[in-house]
Amino acid sequence: MLEFSVFIYGLLTGFVLISAEQNRRAARPNPAMVTAVGWGLFSMSSTLAVLCGAVGIALLFGVSVPGLPTLPG
Repeated sequence: MLEFSVFIYGLLTGFVLISAEQNRRAARPNPAMVTAVGWGLFSMSSTLAVLCGAVGIALLFGVSVPGLPTLPG
């Protein structure tokens, strides 16, 4: 399921970036749907980055994070 989600994320991101670039070159505004999907992808990426950073900091301080494998030693 993760692979499918990453694939859909990549398709949506590519579509938004290509559409925004074509609209910029043609000097016309982006449609509302392209803007909304772009903001949604930005929000999802930012949230995931913050959560991954929090897990990394927790692991740095030695907090046991459930669901992650522990390293021997």
